[in-house]
Amino acid sequence: MADAVPAPVVDLPVSVLLAGGGTAGHVNPLLAVADEIARRHPGAVVTALGTAEGLEADLVPAHGLPLAFVPRVPLPRRPSGDLVRLPGRLRDAVAAAGRAIDESGARVVVGFGGYVATPAYLAARRRGIPVVVHEQNARPGLANRLGARWAAAVAVTFPGTPLPRAVVTGLPLRPTIAALAQARASDPGAARRAAARELGLVGIALDPDLPTLLVTGGSLGAASINAAVAQAAPALLAAGVQVLHLTGRGKDEAVLAALADVPGADRYHVLDYLGSMELALASADVVLARAGAGTVCEVAALGLPAVYVPLPIGNGEQERNARPVVAAGGARVVADGDLDAAWIREHLLGELFTGDDAAGLRDRMSHAARTFGDAGAAARVVDLVDAQLAAGRTPTAATPADPTTTDPTTTDPTTTDVAGAEVPGSAVSGLGRVHLVGVGGAGMSAVATLLAARGLTVSGSDAADGPALPGLRAAGVRVDVGHDAAHVAHLVPGRDSLVVSSAVRESNPELAAARAAGVRVLHRSEALAALMADRDAVAVAGAHGKTTTSAMIATALVAAGREPSFAIGGTVLSADGPLGGARDGAGPAFVAEADESDGSFLAYEPLVAVVMNVEPDHLDHYGTREAFEDAFAQFAARVRPGGLLVTCADDEGAARLAARAADDLAARGVRSTTYGRNPGADVHVGPTRAEGDRWLVDLTANGTSVTVGLAVPGDHNGLNAAAAWIACTELGLRPDEAARALGAFRGTGRRFEDRGTVAGVRLVDDYAHHPTEVAALLRQARSVAGGGRVLVLFQPHLYSRTRTFAREFGLALDLADAVVVTDVYAAREDPEPGVSGALLVEQVPTPGRATFVADREDAAVAIAAQARPGDLVLTVGAGDVTTLGPVILAALGERA
Repeated sequence: MADAVPAPVVDLPVSVLLAGGGTAGHVNPLLAVADEIARRHPGAVVTALGTAEGLEADLVPAHGLPLAFVPRVPLPRRPSGDLVRLPGRLRDAVAAAGRAIDESGARVVVGFGGYVATPAYLAARRRGIPVVVHEQNARPGLANRLGARWAAAVAVTFPGTPLPRAVVTGLPLRPTIAALAQARASDPGAARRAAARELGLVGIALDPDLPTLLVTGGSLGAASINAAVAQAAPALLAAGVQVLHLTGRGKDEAVLAALADVPGADRYHVLDYLGSMELALASADVVLARAGAGTVCEVAALGLPAVYVPLPIGNGEQERNARPVVAAGGARVVADGDLDAAWIREHLLGELFTGDDAAGLRDRMSHAARTFGDAGAAARVVDLVDAQLAAGRTPTAATPADPTTTDPTTTDPTTTDVAGAEVPGSAVSGLGRVHLVGVGGAGMSAVATLLAARGLTVSGSDAADGPALPGLRAAGVRVDVGHDAAHVAHLVPGRDSLVVSSAVRESNPELAAARAAGVRVLHRSEALAALMADRDAVAVAGAHGKTTTSAMIATALVAAGREPSFAIGGTVLSADGPLGGARDGAGPAFVAEADESDGSFLAYEPLVAVVMNVEPDHLDHYGTREAFEDAFAQFAARVRPGGLLVTCADDEGAARLAARAADDLAARGVRSTTYGRNPGADVHVGPTRAEGDRWLVDLTANGTSVTVGLAVPGDHNGLNAAAAWIACTELGLRPDEAARALGAFRGTGRRFEDRGTVAGVRLVDDYAHHPTEVAALLRQARSVAGGGRVLVLFQPHLYSRTRTFAREFGLALDLADAVVVTDVYAAREDPEPGVSGALLVEQVPTPGRATFVADREDAAVAIAAQARPGDLVLTVGAGDVTTLGPVILAALGERA
C-alpha cells in the first residue's frame, strides 16, 4: 500500500480530468476514482473524457459526472482511407482533450487506457499538466505504454506489470462492489435475496435458494462462451443449477434459440446487458467469464469461485490477469479452444455443483479468492493524484534516467501510437495454420519458432536437412525435407497461411499449389510484423551491423530481466550460454533484425528504429543509390508516433537520412537521436580500449558518461554497443543498468565465431559479406591476432553484389596478409557471365596477396596450406563457406 501523502495545497481548486473509455474495464475504475476524489475533496471538479460511441456515453452521465467528448481515433492495421485520415483525426482528438483540460482547469490528468487516453496524455504533456496512469491489465496496453514514459506517477493492478516506475495499487473497485463485498462477507444470503428482489424489477425471476451460475463475456459478450454454455444447458438445468447468462449486446438471440424446448428453461435467464452488474454478482455461486482485469478483481474481492476463459486474441493479457488468483486457488482457467459443452459438464458442473465435495470446494475457492481481492485500490490511486496536487509540479519531459531522450512536446504531434485504443484482436491469431517454405533459413526458422510459441499450428519444408531443423522439430514445428505440393494440401483458403522469403521462386511446387488453391501467401516480413504488432518493437536496420546490434539489445534485456521477444538472423550468445535466434518472451519488448535487402523492412512499425548505416547494397533490387536511400526514408516514416529514430552520425548515408526525415519526425511526435565518434553526435562514443579480457568503450550524453565493458573486440562493436545502449534506455533500463547488461553479450553465431585451434592456428568464422563489413572484420582480426598473420578464405555472396562492389571488396581484402577467394554463392540469383571470385582477386591492390580457387573444398585446403603457427584464419561470407571449417581444421591436423 502506498504511504500517506500530504494534503493538497488549499489555495488552488482541486480539478482532475479522468480519461478512459470504450469498455467497462476502462470506465469502472474511472468511476471508482471519481467517487474517491469526491469523497476526499468535497467540491472538487471532476471531469471525465470519453467518446460518444463507448459505454462511458451512458455510464458517466448516469453516475452524475460531466463528460467531455473527444473523437474516436482507430488505428488502421492495413492501408486504407482510415490511414490517410489518421493524422487529422488525432490532431482533432488532441485539440478536444486540450479544450477539456483548459475549460475544467484540470491540474492533474488521470488516464485509464483506451482510445481516449492517448489524446489526453499528449494534450496534458503540451500544457505541462502532470499525468497519472493507471493500467488495469497485467500486460499494458499501447496507450498506457506511451503515457507511462513521461507520467508523473504510474499505478498498476498486478505486480510485475512492465511499466516504468510502477506502483502496485490494485484495481479501483466501484463503491457498489466494495459495499457488496462487505455485505456478502457478513450475510451472503441476505445479499442474494436483496439482489433477487431488484432483478425481479427487470423481469429476471431468480430463486435465491438455488445454486446459481453467472455467465458473462464482458460488456461486448463472447460468442464462444455463449455457444458452449447454451449447448450445456440441458445438463446444467437437469442438475438443478440456475443460470444467469449475460450474452453481450445483440448476442442473446442465438442463446434463446438454443433453449427452445429444453426442460427447465425457465431457470435459464438470458439478458444481453445488465447495467447493475453488482446484482448479478450478488446472486452468483460460481462465475464463468472472460478474464478482463475488472472482472478478475471484482469477482475476487467478492470471494466468488470463478472459471476464467481468457480472450484467445490480443497480447495475452487476460491469461496474465487471471494468473495470480488461479495460483492462489480462487479460480480455474480454461483455454477458449478447450471450452465446450463436454468440458462444462465434466469440470464446471461435475466439480463445482454436483460433485461430492462441490460445496466444500466452492468454499475453499471463495476464501482463496477473497484473500487476493482488494477494496482499497481507489484510495491508493487518489493518493498518487493528491501527491501531484500537493507538489504543484509538472512532469519531467522524459524518463529521468535516459539522457538521450528529447522533449517532443515542443512539436505538433499529428499522429501517435494512437492505437491508444487497446485494439482488440491479434494479427497472429488471424494467420490460422502456417506453413513456411524454406523453413531452415535463419530468418524463416526464427519466425517459425515464434509462431509455434504463440500457439499456432506450424509446419515447414526445406530443400535439405540443415542444422536448424532438429530445433524446429523440438519447438513443435512439423518439418519435411524436400518441396512437394502435398506438404500444403492441409491449408484452407481464407483461413490458413503460407509464408515465403524472397529466395523462394514462383516455380516452387508448394508456393504454386498454394496460389492455385487461393491460400493466403505472406512474405516472411509480414509474418514477423504480425508477431511484433502488439509489442514495443525495436527494428535494427542497415547494410551491416544489424545482427550484432539487435543481438546486443536482446541480450541486455534478457540480462536485465525484461523477458524480451526477439527474432535475429543468428544464434545469440550470452554469458549464460546460447539464447538461440528467436524467443517469445513475456515482456513488452520485441527486438528484430530488419532486412532491407528486398524492402521487406517496410512491413514493420517499430517503436524504436535503429539505422546503423545507409550504405548502398542490394542494388539488384533497388537499382540505384537514390532508390536505396528512399527506402530508408520510408522506413523512418514508419516509426510509431511517440517513438525514437536512432542513427549513426559517423555514416554519411545515415546522417543524410536523419536530416531528410527531421521535419516529418517532428510533425508526428517522433524523437531522433544520433550516436558516433563524430563530435556532433548526441551520444558520443569513445575509442574502444582493451582491459584484460574486456574491451571498454565510454558513452557520453548530455555530460553524463557510462562505460560499457564488452566481451567482443573492435571499434565497430563500440558503435554497435552505443546504438544498443540507446535502445535499451528508451525501453526503460537506466543508463548504468543498460551498460552493465550489455556486458552479458558474447557475440552471435557466425560473427567472429571461434571454430577451434589446430597446430597453433586459430580458425574463426564470420558472416561478413559487404565490403565495409569485411574491412571492419579484418581490422578486428588484426587487433586479436597479436604477432600472427591474418589469412582469409572469402566466398562472395550474390553475383550482383560481386559485380557492383568488386573494387571495394578488393580494397577490404587487401587488409589481410593472404587471401583465397572461391566462387560466388548464387543464393537467389542466376549466374552472370564474367562475374566470379576471380573478379575480386583482380581488384586486390597488393600483387600476389590474393588467389582465386573456384572449388570450395580446394580453396579450404589452399588457405590451410598457407597457415603457420600463430596465424588467424577466417572463413568469411554469407553463403556455405561456414561449412568449410572442418575441412580447414582437418588439413591443418594432417599437416601437423
